[in-house]
Amino acid sequence: MAMLLRWSEFALGLAMFTAVLWDGFATIVLPRTVAPMRRLSGRFTRWSWRFWAVLARRIGDSGLRLTFLSVYGPLSVMVLLGLWALLMIVGFALMYQGLGPRLQSPQGLGGFGTLLYMSGSTFLTLGLGDVTTLDSVGRTLILIEAGSGYIFLALIITYMPLLDQAYGVREVGNVLIHSRVGRPPSAIRFLHRYASSASSEILRGNLREAERWMADILQSHLSHPVLSFYRAQHQGQFWLVALATLLDSCSLLIVGAEGLLNAQARLTYRMGLRLLADLANALSIPIDPHRRGRLNEADLPALIAASEASGLGLLLDGVATEELLRLVHRYDVYLLALADWLVVPLPAWIPPAEGSQDTLAFEVSGEWNE
Repeated sequence: MAMLLRWSEFALGLAMFTAVLWDGFATIVLPRTVAPMRRLSGRFTRWSWRFWAVLARRIGDSGLRLTFLSVYGPLSVMVLLGLWALLMIVGFALMYQGLGPRLQSPQGLGGFGTLLYMSGSTFLTLGLGDVTTLDSVGRTLILIEAGSGYIFLALIITYMPLLDQAYGVREVGNVLIHSRVGRPPSAIRFLHRYASSASSEILRGNLREAERWMADILQSHLSHPVLSFYRAQHQGQFWLVALATLLDSCSLLIVGAEGLLNAQARLTYRMGLRLLADLANALSIPIDPHRRGRLNEADLPALIAASEASGLGLLLDGVATEELLRLVHRYDVYLLALADWLVVPLPAWIPPAEGSQDTLAFEVSGEWNE
């Protein structure tokens, strides 16, 4: 019975070490998504974010809520790294326990607490040497744990700058887009700035640049889904808001514009739709295909009126509006699900009039009041 218990402890420790090793490799080293929400890191992110989001929704002050939400991304990475280290230390302590009385301290044989202390000092590369062994198996395990500690330290040194670099690339594009779409952000405001035929080439260049920005986000956020929880520096400028405004603009251009501008709008639209679908799948967010979107038939008269008032020159007849609703619904089901999950208010389709109460509320709070 004692032998069976020791083997069980050794097997449990080995399983913990292997699980953390695979989770760390798949999260940091492997440049693709491997079922992140089914691994330890994915489950930790899902459970902790649910708790964090519930607390955030109870905060009435928008500035304080943004600060609270902004803390989660970097903090979750640090807590996850600490959790990995703790599990590996406990795992090796269980393996030492399973080896039997092969490790000795100056006071003689120690219990599990002594083994846990020795495992921690070995993993953290302290190398105190006050708990020793003459057994070859025990020495091998100590060497493996010490090597794991060095590798873990190297991963931490490389992982944090990698996330920071990917975040910086995303936010540079995000700031550029928000500087062009206006406040509050909307497709009508964005396209109004390029309403003249002479500005169509500039608009096409912006959409081409936005397509590349979406591709960068797709690559980085699928490899490291935790980046989805990193917030923007300023209120109301979350990257998902910029993406929604771009997709709304592309939908209008697809149904109402012609020529090269229409072709580029289709390319940017497809990249944005792929980004939303793949990211929702990576985060294991349930999608309701029948969910009511942000644009419906009842909104079409107001949208057409706003388009005409802005001088966009888009051909929004009956067939075009039906196609517009179909295009918007394709990405809205993913967009609304991601916005709910990430606690992000999305921009309205119909921009409020200049100086209206809604506009002033947005300028003060940085987000829409729902």
